[in-house]
Amino acid sequence: MEIKKIIKKNNIRVNSKEIEKGDIFVCTTGLYNKNNFIDDAIKKGCSMVITNTDIDNKIPYLKIENIDEYLINLLKIKYHNPLDNKLLIGITGTDGKTTVTTILRDMLNGASIGTNGLEFLDYKKDLDNTTPSIDHLYEYFSQINQANIQNIIMEVSSESYLTKRIPGLFFDVGVFLNISNEHLDKHKDFENYLKCKKELLYHSKIKIINRDSPYYKKIVNDLDNYQTFGKKRSDLQIIRYRLFYDHTLIVLKYQKKKYFINSPLLGEYNVYNLAASILVLLSLKYSMKEIIEKIKDIRQICGRMEKMTIIGKEVMIDYAHTLNATYKVLYFLKKNCHKNLITVVGCAGGRYKEKRPLIGKLVCKYSKIAILTSDDPRLEDPQEIVREMIKNTKKKNYLIILNREEAIKKALKLAEKDDLVLILGKGHDNYMAIGDEKILYSDIEVLKKIEKKDNIV
Repeated sequence: MEIKKIIKKNNIRVNSKEIEKGDIFVCTTGLYNKNNFIDDAIKKGCSMVITNTDIDNKIPYLKIENIDEYLINLLKIKYHNPLDNKLLIGITGTDGKTTVTTILRDMLNGASIGTNGLEFLDYKKDLDNTTPSIDHLYEYFSQINQANIQNIIMEVSSESYLTKRIPGLFFDVGVFLNISNEHLDKHKDFENYLKCKKELLYHSKIKIINRDSPYYKKIVNDLDNYQTFGKKRSDLQIIRYRLFYDHTLIVLKYQKKKYFINSPLLGEYNVYNLAASILVLLSLKYSMKEIIEKIKDIRQICGRMEKMTIIGKEVMIDYAHTLNATYKVLYFLKKNCHKNLITVVGCAGGRYKEKRPLIGKLVCKYSKIAILTSDDPRLEDPQEIVREMIKNTKKKNYLIILNREEAIKKALKLAEKDDLVLILGKGHDNYMAIGDEKILYSDIEVLKKIEKKDNIV
């Protein structure tokens, strides 16, 4: 009874850094031994510790053997079972998570949790992680429940399973989009990365899988109750498509019938993203007629192939930062927009260094002018990151401007009538990671400021 009184008034936290006076600190069995942070939690004013070991009686504590299961029960009590009668859909993939999450949110009139934050109705909240920890997720589920929203779609990062951030969370539908050689700095090797990606499918009732993934057989070798999408023979087969600069025409085949789709989404990768989304709805027993009608509800996805006009110049913002996503954006635009590209791009510090010269070479190949700049350098020297980006580049059609705002201004200044300014890497991020800090910064706000001042000299 005592603990129910405490959780009614105070928060449940699994990160000692977030403890406020009166909170309960739960030492979950994640990647780190949370028992090492009990003293820190006590200093910050926690009222109780829940752990799987004995501790000095400095503070009331409960010793619980299955601590993750106990945590979920506490969260359900505190937030009044917010997932009861809700549909929970999880999306994983190296690329495309945010896009598919947003498509499904729009088509299902639901809520989304991911890179672009917590979003439902007119509410938006920025989040620190693509997939928040389970204590915060239950807070968000409670908010969504209070707004009387039935469908929740969330991005599920491989890191959330690597760090055991979301114990005891099960999904009605889990979607596996793709996987490529990224994020190995955290996962150490590809097999571990794939294993973490597959965890979503193990925790999902219905599994939706990209049949065209080169790792398809490894993905499905121990799964049942899965459905597939792709160009290869699939439950939902992509028969053909035509890409245009402002829309995409797609022919899909489902249960021996063909369907013609006019999609507002651009690029081949969005053919796959839309197909995955459509198959989710089909698995939930929506008819194809209903789904095609819902496609018109898909809005512009923030920071994904987002078009703007700034001081009369055509601009596109895209979050692409993996090698695969960068290639696909550049290739699509070069082939379909009939414009010269002036591309602003950088590579993040403390991440997959091997891709830097590959991205530098790609951008110079497809751009009229490449402007190499900073993108979350963290603890690395931005100049050194750029040097790595150009070390294998034979073309000399690049400029180096480390100040990202100045790089964008220069791109707009250089842009002529038939040029498209493409700004890659940060999308709708509202910070720049420099050193150990996140400094307020936004490509979108920089562009708005330029438009307002109408001055790039």
